Amino acid sequence: METYSFDKSYEMFEQAKKYVPNGIYGPRSPLGLTFGSYPCFLVKGKGSHIWDVDGNEYIDYMCSFGTNVIGLCNEEVDAAARDQMERGDAFTLPSNRWNEMAEYLVNLIHGQDWTAFAKNGSDVTTYATTVARGYTGKNKVIVANGGYHGAHFWCSHATYGIPVEYKAHILRFDFTDLEQLRALVAENKGDVAALMLTPHHHPAGSDQWLPDASYYAEIKKICQAEKMLLILDDIRCGFRLDIHGSHVYYGADPDMVCFGKAMANGYPLAAITGKEYLKEAAAATFFTGTHFFSAVPMAASLACMKIIERDGIIPKIFALGTKLQQGMEEQARSMGLEISYTGHPAMPFMRFIGDDDFSRNRFFCGEAAKRGVFLHPHHNWFVSGAHTEADIDRTLQVTEECFRLTKEQFYK
Repeated sequence: METYSFDKSYEMFEQAKKYVPNGIYGPRSPLGLTFGSYPCFLVKGKGSHIWDVDGNEYIDYMCSFGTNVIGLCNEEVDAAARDQMERGDAFTLPSNRWNEMAEYLVNLIHGQDWTAFAKNGSDVTTYATTVARGYTGKNKVIVANGGYHGAHFWCSHATYGIPVEYKAHILRFDFTDLEQLRALVAENKGDVAALMLTPHHHPAGSDQWLPDASYYAEIKKICQAEKMLLILDDIRCGFRLDIHGSHVYYGADPDMVCFGKAMANGYPLAAITGKEYLKEAAAATFFTGTHFFSAVPMAASLACMKIIERDGIIPKIFALGTKLQQGMEEQARSMGLEISYTGHPAMPFMRFIGDDDFSRNRFFCGEAAKRGVFLHPHHNWFVSGAHTEADIDRTLQVTEECFRLTKEQFYK
């Protein structure tokens, strides 16, 4: 197979470093991928495909880290956004889309009674912890080891420049170990405001773990016994597993749920929903931002979520993701390669067993990128409603070649 080159991308990356710290920061840096085997800058996208500055085309399995659930440049979503833009976006006061968006979301999300809006996932996860502390009068929040809840100081995995006091009330346990959770709650009895979990465990660089209803039944007992709240961070999973919230898919009953990413198909919008008894505490919690009230993302979100429901996007991505999984597992098996392929088919993660430093994953995914399939060596992937059977077939042609190359490189 012919492979891509990235001359212009890396020339632009060097230019960017003159003006921007690290050139490109955060998880979008080429340093977090397989340096030299991926592009650094993109110029356009349509559906499930993206194009870089060197003119290379890719089948995209990152979907902008999960935001593009129905595909890039969806005509209906973008038309709704343009229509609103002609009338204005960021006003001094909320637009007339405010009530429309709020009513739709509260009616859509199972078991939730109110909502508030923001821009990023970090905004609403932080707000949720503040509401929980205000309501319970307690300080501590429990999260799972490896769980990602945003970039704010209290939850960031980074330490540079962050005073330890910001994380003083954050406690951690292993997602799968409920006995460890019970012990942690007992050690901090009377001072745990909330437990925040992602619907299933999707840590970077690790196998995903999917709970069942019995897991959340036990979680509910623990929370009720300690009078602490359950907050679900549904930002990554949301609107990919169940249109009414991933807690419905897993049989959970959260007090608050945080959304973002897929709810607006790439437009900047996040939201929180909560139960009625928390509404007064939410009203007492200061929460604002200049662009939290913007109308264009709300118009896009309303269009997006209606398309997800109308067009059966969730079962479609489940079926396509299952085909991808079965194909890759069979390829690895036929070559005698041991892989771990975990997670929901809509957002899977693959790694090579025994690949402790991820060198094999970086090689495999880098070779895939050079052949027009954009996977990630450390982060879970995403399937969108714009992916097609032809995309999966082409992807499997590439992954078969990449498995062969990986075997030649690492299994001599």
